[in-house]
Amino acid sequence: MPPRPLSSLLLSVPLALLACSSDPADGTPAQGGAAGQTGGSSGTSGQPGTGGGAGSSGTSGQSGTGGGAGSSGTSGQSGGGGTAGTGGSSGAGAGGAGNAGTGGASGAGAGGAPTYGVYGEPEATFTLPTTDGGNGYLAISAPDVQKKFPEVDWEKLDRLYIPAGKYRSIQLGNLPARSPERPLVITNLGGQARIGGSGAGFNVSLGGGKNWVFTGRYDPVSRTGDAAFRGHAEGAYAFSQDTYGILIDDQLSKEGVSGLGVGGKASDFTLEFLEIRNVEFAGILAKTDNDGAATMRNVRLHDVYIHDTGSEGIYFGSTQPQPQHTFENLSIHDNRILRTGTEALQVGQLGPGCEIHHNVLGPAAIRWRSAFQQYQDGNVQYGQRHGSSSFHHNIVVGTGDLFVEFFPTLVDGDPRSPEDTVTFADNYFSDSSSSGVYTHAKDTKVTLRFERNLFRGFRFTYDEVYPDAKEPVQVFGVGANSPNPHFLLQNRVDAPFPFLKWTFPSVTEQGTEAGPIPQVQFRNFMTPALDQDHRRIEWWTDVASLSPQKTPVTYPAGFVVLHKGKLYEALAPSQGKAPDQNPDSWKELPAPADDVRLAPSSPHQDMGIK
Repeated sequence: MPPRPLSSLLLSVPLALLACSSDPADGTPAQGGAAGQTGGSSGTSGQPGTGGGAGSSGTSGQSGTGGGAGSSGTSGQSGGGGTAGTGGSSGAGAGGAGNAGTGGASGAGAGGAPTYGVYGEPEATFTLPTTDGGNGYLAISAPDVQKKFPEVDWEKLDRLYIPAGKYRSIQLGNLPARSPERPLVITNLGGQARIGGSGAGFNVSLGGGKNWVFTGRYDPVSRTGDAAFRGHAEGAYAFSQDTYGILIDDQLSKEGVSGLGVGGKASDFTLEFLEIRNVEFAGILAKTDNDGAATMRNVRLHDVYIHDTGSEGIYFGSTQPQPQHTFENLSIHDNRILRTGTEALQVGQLGPGCEIHHNVLGPAAIRWRSAFQQYQDGNVQYGQRHGSSSFHHNIVVGTGDLFVEFFPTLVDGDPRSPEDTVTFADNYFSDSSSSGVYTHAKDTKVTLRFERNLFRGFRFTYDEVYPDAKEPVQVFGVGANSPNPHFLLQNRVDAPFPFLKWTFPSVTEQGTEAGPIPQVQFRNFMTPALDQDHRRIEWWTDVASLSPQKTPVTYPAGFVVLHKGKLYEALAPSQGKAPDQNPDSWKELPAPADDVRLAPSSPHQDMGIK
């Protein structure tokens, strides 16, 4: 497609357009949000601008933006039970458990007996008191949790309990700075903690501190979670909706609101065994806006189930102008991030040691006709400032424009090195309405390596929203005259156009293989038809609001849409008929199983969640 016009790039957006205002009933700012970096790919030549984004700030003591992240250490290793890393412990894996990283714990794998005692036995516990949130909801509001509860020894507290119940919102700010050897574990007690659905300005907001864990994991030895809400532990992935100890479900009750926000200079935290769904904006945000010194280190995100979001699944890193902080040693693995309105994964401001692996991402960009902004329709957006990082063994399905858009980010004062390398290796990419990858040409001297990746499922329909778009001429686009070294090695491509057409002296391509690539076969995802083409599901809209003419949308018979958190299949060609109000035109489908582990007979067995 031709370069995107600069006028389409988000350089500055008023807060009111992206963030909810403070909600007096909560006494806390909305989490708000920010648009991701925009730009785009070029199947021919040329380079779009880089764009930017706006976030939101709060009005009472902490940033209204925020986000969440955290996961266990790097890839787990199988064995007879796993061993704990500093401050963490193992979780059940496929016949064994993985090693935990600092301050985190590895998550349960495909089956096997669970490993209990992940966080040791608690000596000191405290149960948070609740207040009346109105209309049958509870609430917890502690913008400064240490100040609000001075009777607690925050240096020695092992468990911070959230009582079971239905919550309007939960806010825990100024969490303590703990050691990796003795993290603070925040978990549900006595049943499920269910948050959202009341139209509040935010759902869950966590701020400050380090070496803390937010988890719904059931562990009777460590006294976390609840036996009746185990999530996908012991391999129970299929139909695991509503089974997690901590469930954030906003029921799409308010625009601009995300599920979980982490900010306030938080660092070294873990998020695990959570379900987040039906939020109008992002599933999880993690960032402290406008503070270049608030580096988020050792953030772990694993065994989290995010689905049916209005915008991004994961949104890590600010897109506002510098100064912004980096992420170091970020680990994201073994997560299901499914049916996201815009990108499934948006990570920016990345520093050294970041690793994203063994996740299932998509279908993404299902809201591509009517998202909050043009060109928010990729699957993975990846912004690297300095250091080396990797993205490997992920399954990436469904995108509007691109599977991967890479933003080298040049910031004065960053300790860049000629050895800085970003590697995308051994990933599966399938089902695009346009092209595959685009790397922007900003000169940061970073080396890019794309190795042994699989690209398939190209069916050009991008001009249905952007009529000036042209069918791509290549899978992989490099920004014009990019000085950053590119090594494109041993990739396999099943596409109606070549892997690489336009090249530059900085690009080395070797060993590309063109030919049929078999699809992955999930154990039990959505429907057989959707599993054949993940672009046959969209967020229902009556008109393509992002097209120049606001074109009415007609869904053919058999097409599947997501509407108000439910799936519907068109019984006949349908235009302008809301699925929940027109049973003669639409059939409501059962909730999807979302077991996206690979079937035993599937090819590409080393990819996706373990």
